[in-house]
Amino acid sequence: MAVNVSTERYIHSFEPAEQARLIRQGRFLEPWIHPRVDFSACASVLEVGCGVGAQLQILLRRFPELHLTGVDVSALQLHSARERLVDAIAVGQVDLLEASACQLPFPDDSFDGACVFWVLEHLNDHAGALRELRRVLKPGGVLYCTEVFNSGLYARPRQPALESYWRAFNDLQEELGGDPDVGIKLGALFAATGFERIELHEASPLLDRRLEDPAARRNFLDFWQSLLLSGAPKLLEHDRATEHDIAALKAAFATLAATPEAIFRYTAMQACGYKPASTEAIET
Repeated sequence: MAVNVSTERYIHSFEPAEQARLIRQGRFLEPWIHPRVDFSACASVLEVGCGVGAQLQILLRRFPELHLTGVDVSALQLHSARERLVDAIAVGQVDLLEASACQLPFPDDSFDGACVFWVLEHLNDHAGALRELRRVLKPGGVLYCTEVFNSGLYARPRQPALESYWRAFNDLQEELGGDPDVGIKLGALFAATGFERIELHEASPLLDRRLEDPAARRNFLDFWQSLLLSGAPKLLEHDRATEHDIAALKAAFATLAATPEAIFRYTAMQACGYKPASTEAIET
């Protein structure tokens, strides 16, 4: 089953504004996504779906001794990543290659660790990608996978325009071949593809009254508004939303920002698993 994310199937875009949003996304979500990602015992780590290099930058900062390899199916994204990581590439600390998640151009047992951030949601063969990741991990190697669970989004006071737009977003992503709820399935997927010592945790950003600073609240909600709006061109193209719907979505976020007791929670899940250390492990 093909897993390349073409322009037609990708609910976001490859435009410069979206590339900039991905950099912001990496920085914004780091406090929720990276605390459990531990590559301190690794020398070589692979990121599948590295995109513009946002996560590779963070990994370089958190684990400066690592050798990192990033792969992505988009030449446009990789071009942006090469510009962003030019110094690390020049000294041989980072390698970037164009490749599919299900056809990785590496021998068996190549990496100590691997990671995937927000990629499986766009693929139609999750098990194939995870089996390929397990193949290129060394025995005992670790995989971290962070993914969306879009059905878990929660906003109060309720915002019907936000809920309607989000349903259209997720329905379209599913029709394009993705899975907006793959995060909740990660534990089962890891088990089905032969990983062991599996852990599954939430990595869900939450806004509530504890965040009192108005500017910080606006920044938090502006980030999530930008994420939802990243799908707007595709929704318009497929007649799943109108300019009125987009304006109503922005008004809903403005209401949340102006409501001190508002709650906004975006549900994300993170799985960790290990390739069996025994070479006699049963293939799945």
